[in-house]
Amino acid sequence: MTHLSYEEMSRQRALAEARYTRRTMLQGGLKAAGGLAATGALGVLLSACGSDSTSGSTSGGAGATGGGATEGGTVREIGLSLTEDPRIFGPAQKELGIKIEGKSDNLGNQITFWQQNYRQFDIDQLNFNQLGAIQDTIREIPVSEIRAWNDQVMPLFREPGQPGYNRRSGWPIAGTYTREAIESRRYDVFQAVPTWFGFDAFGYLDGQARGDLKSYGAIFDPVNKGHATLLNEPITSVMKVATFLEGSGQADFRGPINNLTREDLAIVFRFLGEQKSNGQFRLFWSDFGQLVDLLTAGEVWIGDFWASAVAAAADGGARAIFVNDPTEGSNGWIQGCAVSKEAADYDAAIRYIDWSLESGVVGSILGTQGYYSPRPDAAQRLLEAQDAPSGGGTAWDYWYEGAVPDERPSLDERLRHVADWQAYPDEFQEYSRLWTEFTAA
Repeated sequence: MTHLSYEEMSRQRALAEARYTRRTMLQGGLKAAGGLAATGALGVLLSACGSDSTSGSTSGGAGATGGGATEGGTVREIGLSLTEDPRIFGPAQKELGIKIEGKSDNLGNQITFWQQNYRQFDIDQLNFNQLGAIQDTIREIPVSEIRAWNDQVMPLFREPGQPGYNRRSGWPIAGTYTREAIESRRYDVFQAVPTWFGFDAFGYLDGQARGDLKSYGAIFDPVNKGHATLLNEPITSVMKVATFLEGSGQADFRGPINNLTREDLAIVFRFLGEQKSNGQFRLFWSDFGQLVDLLTAGEVWIGDFWASAVAAAADGGARAIFVNDPTEGSNGWIQGCAVSKEAADYDAAIRYIDWSLESGVVGSILGTQGYYSPRPDAAQRLLEAQDAPSGGGTAWDYWYEGAVPDERPSLDERLRHVADWQAYPDEFQEYSRLWTEFTAA
């Protein structure tokens, strides 16, 4: 399997978007152009047609045709650009005989777009910290319908008490199954199906950021004043700050750090307000591309970066480093597939979700960007056929087994240092209100 560089992936997506925009405007005139403008930050509809998984071909809409087989149905989904990828869509279409159409969006916009448009889609490829906001738009999925969810799935996602499980919050089990499935201890009905996961922490520019670069505290260290940043999204950023404050002994929260109470939030935002008043933050970043540009230009030195964006910036020449295992612990997260209550082709959606786990394609492509599959055995088959990025051995040795521990600890090691998992908090409206006031002040 070919794994494209970030530069090549970005080039292909740009070409695909240009082709789609031109074709749509020719077919639909100014009305179509206006529709594109209205989508704002939302990415164009992408459909990998034919058997070439790197073609980047696009489709103009649900009724458009291309080279892909369509007799098995059509799956329409939204997700991050990491999953709306022609290298995933191409093999899936070829092997399943279905057509897949996707829109990419940034994390902050995804909830609102889905709530407004879920009737036109089958799958939401979402971070499970969004599940609480969209419960009335998705349907439960019996575990028995996902054949790939078998005893090869990591125990972390099948039963409590495994390494990485948080007894205080109940995650990741609490985010994967319905309440009834958990209370019965049968774990037989999904809220959504995990298809990849990872750990958020922070990153920095080597040679510019200073302080204790193993701790989140470096983000708030005055030596990095004016060059620090946080993701402009309340759930994940608040959790990072809470992880630092509790992990460093500066706070003792009443709720778990992924579900803070109002009293807990007051402590977090008092701290953040002081930091902002002191000029600690350069800005608050919003999406993958913006963060890569900021790092490459050296405008920010340190912040709660995504591992994939750090890798992309490093590919572009920046001395960017991701801290895999911070002193205070990482923040785990789950990405996966929720199915719309109004899914037009439920059977095709289930087949695609099953394939996403069983084929190993998704796990291997995202694996070389720093992320993990709940079915590591499936990803292993493909990762072992690739060379490690450094240190010799295979990509599997590097990304999963910790063959170069200073660069990349093993998955087993990382699971021992998870502070908690990102979740949709009970007090989300308060999170959102306080975050908006904080960033706007």
